[in-house]
Amino acid sequence: MKKIYLFLVCSLLILSQLQAQFKFGVGGGVHNSFVQEKNNLPGWNQDFKGYYSQYTGFHAGAYAEYAIDKKANWTVQASVLYNMRGRNFSKSYDSAKSFITDTSSIISKWRMNYAELPVNLVYRIPVSSNVRLIVGAGGYAGLYLNSKTSYTLYNGSGEQTHLDNTLATGDQVNKYNKFDYGVNGLAGFDFNDKIMITANYARSLSDFYTASYGGSFKHQSWGASMVVWLTKSKTSKAKEAARDSDGDGVPDKDDLCKDEKGTPATNGCPDTDGDGIPDNIDKCPGIPGLSHLSGCPLPDADNDGIPDEEDKCPDVAGVKELDGCPLPPPPPDTDGDGVPDVEDKCPTKAGTRENKGCPAIDQTFEEDFRKAARGIRFDVNSDNINRSSFEALDRVAQLMIENPEMSLDIEGHTDNTGSVRINQVLSGRRALAIKSYLVSKGVSADRMTATGFGSEKPIADNSTEKGRALNRRVELKAKY
Repeated sequence: MKKIYLFLVCSLLILSQLQAQFKFGVGGGVHNSFVQEKNNLPGWNQDFKGYYSQYTGFHAGAYAEYAIDKKANWTVQASVLYNMRGRNFSKSYDSAKSFITDTSSIISKWRMNYAELPVNLVYRIPVSSNVRLIVGAGGYAGLYLNSKTSYTLYNGSGEQTHLDNTLATGDQVNKYNKFDYGVNGLAGFDFNDKIMITANYARSLSDFYTASYGGSFKHQSWGASMVVWLTKSKTSKAKEAARDSDGDGVPDKDDLCKDEKGTPATNGCPDTDGDGIPDNIDKCPGIPGLSHLSGCPLPDADNDGIPDEEDKCPDVAGVKELDGCPLPPPPPDTDGDGVPDVEDKCPTKAGTRENKGCPAIDQTFEEDFRKAARGIRFDVNSDNINRSSFEALDRVAQLMIENPEMSLDIEGHTDNTGSVRINQVLSGRRALAIKSYLVSKGVSADRMTATGFGSEKPIADNSTEKGRALNRRVELKAKY
């Protein structure tokens, strides 16, 4: 809740500074959110689609309107909102499948919170002296703030397992996108220019999730809002304040060159080279420069991209790594592998140019890591490392400490039994548990990555028990 309060306070402070041109207010409401999902997974429509349900959340924030006609019938309405989106899932399995998967039912919830900026063109139709009908439509952009997803699994004996996680974000597969955009509409009433009550609809045009299979995932919601206007609109004053005779985006009241198009950075005066220094005082108007040099760039006699004042060899073209001086003939090569130290990622170990100066991973090391990976065990349906694995992990920690230039990729994998999402979450948590253990043994965290792939990368046939056992694994990949 602290984040919500902070978001509302910041929004109100920002909009309060615009009082002279806008009317502004605060408001919020409730809505039902659900997901329009389409995919090409076999059996999805029969086995999963009907078990999703809508999620009831709320939205709240600050609102502002700018009138574009004298009677303020036409306005541009924008708001900064904290918006909760998501969906629910609930399914029970028959006894035969429960016996095979040891899962009798699953209850899942997805919660995704966004900071959203809806912008609508709104038209008001007078109904009486104090009431106006409102209709409007436009688009919105959303920024992902945080999330929470929970899974509750019941086995055949009625025992439950509960998991809470945040959703992984990014542009990669099986991650949720940081940005969302779409269209929205509203209809309702404005009472005496003080209270606005509307019904709202919104639908995203972008996919908020990138799956490993073909599919689309779009938010959709409908609900109601109430807004309390804290100031009245001041249309005529706003228009005068926004007057811009030369159309350069700088109002006349702030424009030092009202009859010439300029930029905000130069108070409305022309700036040909875009360096923030108006042409009328720029001694080099066609070349971007610095203010303390009257708009001219720093001198660079040898044209090596390093200004003379920073260049230790101003008359000879050089490189940035040597402060503008050229590379010595030949450049230093501490390990004698033919890769200069300035390009060598392992300057004290002989390697190859293909590996950027680092040696290839020794086959003995590779076998040590493979052997250690085969010895790692976890408790059933858990990321808790079995004590029998400690000896193997201690050996991995020893190898990493003895070879400080090496890094390690930790990968968690599962078979295809059960939910794809649960498998992905469990494999990621197991990889992270291994990383945390190695950190506790003295291995620097920034030398390791931990990734869960779920059932995406099988190495054996998942249709047999032997194949599934091989697919439930951890892989440790050392590299320089």
